Amino acid sequence: MKTRIIATLALVATLFAAAGCCPCCKKTQTKTQFSRILPVGVQLYSVRTDLQQDFYGTLKAVREMGYAGVEFYGEYYGNSAVQVKQWCTELGLIPFSNHVPFDQLIGDIDKVIEENTILGVQYIVFPYMDEASRPGVDPEQFKATVAKLGEVGAKVREAGFQLLYHNHDFEFVTLADGNVAYDAIFSSNDRKNLQNEIDVCWANYAGYDPAEYLAKYSGNIPVVHLKDYKLEGKLSAAPYALIGISTDNSMKDEGGWFEYRPLGEGQVDIPAAIEAAMAGGAQWLCVEQDEASQERTRLGGIEKSVEYLRGLGLM
Repeated sequence: MKTRIIATLALVATLFAAAGCCPCCKKTQTKTQFSRILPVGVQLYSVRTDLQQDFYGTLKAVREMGYAGVEFYGEYYGNSAVQVKQWCTELGLIPFSNHVPFDQLIGDIDKVIEENTILGVQYIVFPYMDEASRPGVDPEQFKATVAKLGEVGAKVREAGFQLLYHNHDFEFVTLADGNVAYDAIFSSNDRKNLQNEIDVCWANYAGYDPAEYLAKYSGNIPVVHLKDYKLEGKLSAAPYALIGISTDNSMKDEGGWFEYRPLGEGQVDIPAAIEAAMAGGAQWLCVEQDEASQERTRLGGIEKSVEYLRGLGLM
């Protein structure tokens, strides 16, 4: 694990120096309002249709935008992990994280470890809790799933990785004992085995201040998902459950309207979240936009987020 972290930090420093934004260098291209500079990656789910058509070309486009690293989502569209790793190395992209479906984590953990060892990621992420396990559905099933997360976390930690939990909004419901389910997930597990990957969009959508939650879990959030959105009214169902139903890539029902947005074009206080992430010791900022919007392509959306972050002096 130490060897992987040292190699990653060295590559990050090289990338920053090449971009003229190394925090150790006197000469910088832009001024930043933040306490330090963090590497910025992108969750490749944001450009999944582009990857399906041209995996290498999409990675190349991502790198040319200025992203330092990529977070996978367990899908390589017929390309081997060896090939994907080679492409990342060639392009100077750091594969820092991977979202792995829970059924794979518990069903074939040895294969997951083997694949991610080849990719060279630091973090393996539990991205989505199935509906039967969610808090408020079946309390015993929720407890069992939370316990299983700890078991998986211990296994991947022994293999040199860190398991993270990526949230949506449903984790922020209040349990019968008065605790927030999100907090119960972590209080029930050894923090060495399970850490946070807070998605600021979904925390905000659930009615919580992302910056406050980032501060609450300071020291245990190595990766922060930066995502923005616009909401009018109130949806009667979760917006991610509606993905693919609307033809214009926004989510509408009888209660309201929801749309994913590039950073800075929605209602999340992104600068406050970034500052809290930095204060809390985050190692990566990770941009994600689940669906394209405002007549932009998927690649166009994440490029617009780069422009926003560059304006803040972060890229």
